Amino acid sequence: MIQRLRAWSYLRQRLGHAAADPAKALHGVVAVYSSHPTAPLSLLARSQSLPAERFHEMESRREVVRIRAMRGTSFVVPTATAPRVFAATRAPMSALAPRLRYAGLDLEGYARLKERVIEVAREPITANGLRRALDADDRLMAGVRLLTNEGLLLRLGTSLRADNLRYVATEAWLGHPLEELDREEALAWLAREYLRGYGPARVEDFAWWAGVPKGRVRTAISGVDVVAIGEGLLLHRDEQYAFESVEPLDPEALDILPKWDAYTMGHAPDGRQRLVNDEHLRSAYSAGGDGTLAGDGLPLVLVGGRAVASWSHRFERDRMLVRITPFQPDTLGSVPYERAFDDVGRLLGAAAVEVREASSQ
Repeated sequence: MIQRLRAWSYLRQRLGHAAADPAKALHGVVAVYSSHPTAPLSLLARSQSLPAERFHEMESRREVVRIRAMRGTSFVVPTATAPRVFAATRAPMSALAPRLRYAGLDLEGYARLKERVIEVAREPITANGLRRALDADDRLMAGVRLLTNEGLLLRLGTSLRADNLRYVATEAWLGHPLEELDREEALAWLAREYLRGYGPARVEDFAWWAGVPKGRVRTAISGVDVVAIGEGLLLHRDEQYAFESVEPLDPEALDILPKWDAYTMGHAPDGRQRLVNDEHLRSAYSAGGDGTLAGDGLPLVLVGGRAVASWSHRFERDRMLVRITPFQPDTLGSVPYERAFDDVGRLLGAAAVEVREASSQ
């Protein structure tokens, strides 16, 4: 079962540079984490090609937007589906009350702040520029960021290497506000899309990925035509034959995934066996302060669809230095991973890339 799950998920995730265009790759996985370089590198792993200018173009042409979505985190999503993703995952304002109190705002004060922010951010503006225009301290800026939770304010990227962000009012940027949709209908849509890109999956997986209570998840999935294939895993019924006949992966297929990649973050912590062996989970995911898995997927190297190493990088001027740490000796074998990191470096604007292999964990 694990081999079939691995092969199917690899294909549904568009890994192996399977998507003709990064926009198609993004639709296939619903969303990617907006942090840079995660967003561009997640799409690079799934696209036949991704020049830096194409990634910037997706944002400047309003093909994609960054919104608060799953688990209250910021994601890059197709503009066409942003209202549905936003409606399905939006936290009620009551859940944001502690942040309002921290900002020193009541509802009336927050309403006044919204008016000021939307006026100031009619053109893209940096966080520092917004701070100066509002004469805001750190606490008030926490209130400003609440506008992203309401879909009133978007963030735009600049550098592909890091999050150097600008803010802009949603209606000014798109020409209209995000469409308001029924949250349960939107969640049912999101359940269908999730199972297309991440299935077979459990109710627990979708609940964890979306950051939505299991009761809402069960209701949403009840409207999807699924078949149970064992161990709580659900699959679209019209995909059952294709799943059962999926071909094994090339054992030397190589993929470079960034931190928080859509695949590594697509299933609950106890449901990741298709991606990584249980004994290597602590090498593939960060641990919390109490020693339990926090769930943050580390940058990974996949061989044959299975995580076999982690990696990290840093820049010295325009030179990218990569360090690979295998989970155990000889797992990388003769796979030419250096060339794959050349593609990563090219997208991030590196003039040269140096890859070194550390001792296994």
